[in-house]
Amino acid sequence: VVNSVYHRDFLQHEPIEITIEPSGISILNCPGPDRSISKEDIAKGDMLKSRRYRNRRLGDFLKELDLTEGRSTGVPTIQAKLAENGSPRAIFETTDDRLTFLVTIPVHKGCCESSETEVFGSETHQESSERKEISSETASKSSERKRKSSERILDLIKNKPTISAAEIAMEIDMSSRGVEKQIKKLREAGIIKRNGADFGGYWEIVNLDND
Repeated sequence: VVNSVYHRDFLQHEPIEITIEPSGISILNCPGPDRSISKEDIAKGDMLKSRRYRNRRLGDFLKELDLTEGRSTGVPTIQAKLAENGSPRAIFETTDDRLTFLVTIPVHKGCCESSETEVFGSETHQESSERKEISSETASKSSERKRKSSERILDLIKNKPTISAAEIAMEIDMSSRGVEKQIKKLREAGIIKRNGADFGGYWEIVNLDND
């Protein structure tokens, strides 16, 4: 929705349309992406990097609100967040004349499992124990993924101290928010520190023994 507001042509009177259906959520915006973005890249839905930006001043305002970054990281962030939630990837479509831009977010498969509560309510003690083991294993894997993410972040900082959170997010296929949380934990643990301002400064690895 934020991207739709950011990239909308406000000289047109067509509104942003948000449709919620059992199959998912769709957002229709006018006009479509700039022609500098190929239809192949739009269909892939990995990164839509435009050479021309609409509404730059509005983009600066949205950045101040921490709602956008203005570095073409919107689509990768959307896909990363959906992946973290276990949701299907978003689908991006436009017409040949680039008059509209349609984003579809398919429904999470868990929303269709309406009988899940009844099944869990009648499970045996053995089944309950198995579920706890699976839950514990899942939590362990999640912790391991976070550790690997922090290690990859440290490697990137080591190779390029001036790297930004957005660049890290694209390198490790993680949301910018997730990267910022990992960086915050590394700073609080005394492993890294920031020298200089957010723009123009650089990262320094202080102590890896605390990891």
